[in-house]
Amino acid sequence: MNRVGRTLSVLVALTLVAGCGGGGESADGLREVTIGLVPAAVTAAIHVGIDQKFFEQEGLKPSIETGQGGAALLPAVASGQMEFASSTPVSLLMARDRGLKVRAITPWTGDGTSADGTVKSSNVVLAKDPSIRSARDLEGRTVAINALRSVGDLTIREAVRHAGGNPDKVTFVEMGFADMPGALAQGHVDGIWTAEPFITTLVAKGHHAVKQTDNSDAVPDMATQLIFTSQKLIDDDPDLVAAMTRALGKTLAYVKDNPDKVRARIPTVFAELDPAIVKRLDLDVYETQLRREPLERIGRLLELEKWIKPPADIAGLLP
Repeated sequence: MNRVGRTLSVLVALTLVAGCGGGGESADGLREVTIGLVPAAVTAAIHVGIDQKFFEQEGLKPSIETGQGGAALLPAVASGQMEFASSTPVSLLMARDRGLKVRAITPWTGDGTSADGTVKSSNVVLAKDPSIRSARDLEGRTVAINALRSVGDLTIREAVRHAGGNPDKVTFVEMGFADMPGALAQGHVDGIWTAEPFITTLVAKGHHAVKQTDNSDAVPDMATQLIFTSQKLIDDDPDLVAAMTRALGKTLAYVKDNPDKVRARIPTVFAELDPAIVKRLDLDVYETQLRREPLERIGRLLELEKWIKPPADIAGLLP
């Protein structure tokens, strides 16, 4: 069984015995909550929401923890160690397929049109070898992704399939985003499926994006991350969930229209990042609506890969 599969199996057992944690009060009378996010530039948006006092207005004081990917954050939410986290729809639908009661409360990031009018994708495969130009060129190659059996390999496999290639001829290895550039430079992998700020940093060093490997090549208008919680927290503390949903909604609406505020907060997440790179980063698209159609497309791909039993539980995932 792969690592994500093992994690999800353990989680089902954990949720039977664990209660929800956190929820204490800070010295200023605010409710302390923890939100888990991936270590990428997108996390800067939460800091913007805190700066704008959107969480304080709802009586909340969030602390941020990071995990390698959404699947890695699932155990903490399921066991009550943190109240909220971000994850991909892929990991969340697989979790529900295995009986884990997690639900999305708001969108987070996706592929679509940004505030400046350009169409963007949150993730893409980067390569150093000039012979790897398109998705089909990934046949016989090794690609690093941040979590196995998640959005990375699902979308890359579909991209290779759509390009007329055989996705079974692509080898995937799991590693953190921060470890991928070194692995690519040393020739341990042929390509890396990564996010900002790593995309801009590597392109500046002469690496190139592999055509047809954007998330949106597999799933148009794809939701790449959702904010979720456990059904237990929804049942036990609906006021907390409602307050967090409102604070996140305000944050998403604000950062969608104020990308410069997000860019200014990226050094909070990546303190050692070159300021010149920060200025050039291709910022994520922040979503303000949970759209069902892209989730259904993801569900069909999961069924095609036989990663879940049909039908995908879209209704159970949505709020």
